[in-house]
Amino acid sequence: MPSLSQISSLVPLAMRALSQSGMGIDTPVMGYNSYNDVLCSPTGAHMSETIDALVSRGFRDAGYKFFQIDCGWQSLNGTRGSINSFGAIDYDQQNFPQGIRPISDKARQNGFTFSMYSDAGVRSCDTIVPSKRLGSYGHEAADAKQFADWNVEYVKYDYCYPDSPDPSNNAPKDPRSDFVDRYRTMWNALQSNKIYRMLVCQWGTPFRSSSGNLQGPSQWTDPVSTSFRLSDDINKDWAAVTRIINQSIHIANSGITGKGHFADADMLEVGAKELTIDEQASHFAYWAMAKSALMIGSNVASMPDASLRILQNKALIAINQDALAKPVKLVQRWTGDRDLFRGPLQNGDEAVLLLNLRNQARNDLSIDLAKSLGIRSATIENLWTGQKKTGAMGVYSVGSLGARGSAPLRLSNIQRIATPNVEVIWSEAESASLSGGASSASCSGCSGGTKVGNVGNGGAVTFKNVVAKSTTSTLLFDYINADIGYLAGQGQNARSLSISVNGAAAQNVDSAHQRIRLER
Repeated sequence: MPSLSQISSLVPLAMRALSQSGMGIDTPVMGYNSYNDVLCSPTGAHMSETIDALVSRGFRDAGYKFFQIDCGWQSLNGTRGSINSFGAIDYDQQNFPQGIRPISDKARQNGFTFSMYSDAGVRSCDTIVPSKRLGSYGHEAADAKQFADWNVEYVKYDYCYPDSPDPSNNAPKDPRSDFVDRYRTMWNALQSNKIYRMLVCQWGTPFRSSSGNLQGPSQWTDPVSTSFRLSDDINKDWAAVTRIINQSIHIANSGITGKGHFADADMLEVGAKELTIDEQASHFAYWAMAKSALMIGSNVASMPDASLRILQNKALIAINQDALAKPVKLVQRWTGDRDLFRGPLQNGDEAVLLLNLRNQARNDLSIDLAKSLGIRSATIENLWTGQKKTGAMGVYSVGSLGARGSAPLRLSNIQRIATPNVEVIWSEAESASLSGGASSASCSGCSGGTKVGNVGNGGAVTFKNVVAKSTTSTLLFDYINADIGYLAGQGQNARSLSISVNGAAAQNVDSAHQRIRLER
């Protein structure tokens, strides 16, 4: 298995340059994907009706220009080359009696970019288990040619049934060492057919390098795609939204995503009745500011007007499509209460998002501009209400928020406060007192070459003789959180810590794959 630096050199440089220059890959894709709408049961009739609805309800003109058919277009007979002459996957003639090309033609005639789906395994993902529909593994060249004949310009590439059609091989979540090879093969085949956009969709499962190290998709997908799914599938509930937000925080902090390498947080559930309107709005606001793809996943024709207004919010779409292409990062989490995010925009403005984590309406939330953002004054626009406040200083109240509601803000005319130099003194955990089963172990990637584990369930780490230089100090905790929560287990991709200072009552802190900051 070549190293990642070697893998980069294996991608044809001319194609790579072309794929990221002048091909519209400088901003996240926006459009419609059929999966959350109809799962793996798309039909030609419904796809045609959806194109009409996207136009008539204003989505095309709002910027949703990609039209993507997800799983289920392939024949249930599991055949190749019966309809085409070069061995590509046969489409489902019952659900698409006129074929795929007429849907592509209609989408393109209505101003959309046509997009399709396939799988890097021997079978495609499907809601029928075991799947009867073919994947592209071993036939990438033929399937890429078929996509080109259908005028496809963007492919979502999944990872079900990588080794066999056995049900146990459906959607595996174990680390693998062949991700790069499989995705690179299709990536090269697509580019050879002048298809320059591909989404790697393997649900954030770690890649095992030749040295045995585990890497998330943000680290290995850049040479073989234009975007990657950062997490397991979304679901029609708030827990899935927060799980994905938590997983995205570390990726945003890495600073390695952006133009031609976007982190995709999965299709939107705006329009799903299982989410309240406030939850839908918060979900959309974070996806937009995180620079995720914005792919509508609900029935467009029957979508409630309130959901439509969320999806067509011009100000949030502008932030999503901002040319700087930088995601917001977590500033601070007040556990169980609120999250504060911020991110830069091209013209010097900032995107700021305050999320109400409580399942109750409230009007007590505010942002301390100086303390939290280092801002002396700014013009602040609330992107839901359109209200602006010029020369805002000090503590800015966001007004009333619904349960799990949000305040997406755009700050302009920003006057910043000079950032003072701060000395940080680190203490290694292995030098602390360990009790209750907490223990140390070697760790080549850790500072000092050692890590402490088995903390919790009675295991504790106690730092002694830590002297503060002022009455108020900030404590930072760096730690390893390699846990990944998937849809089935509803793990939240976060760790809860109980921290006590000077014998005071313990404070519970919920942290999502990142450094903990605690002020005392």
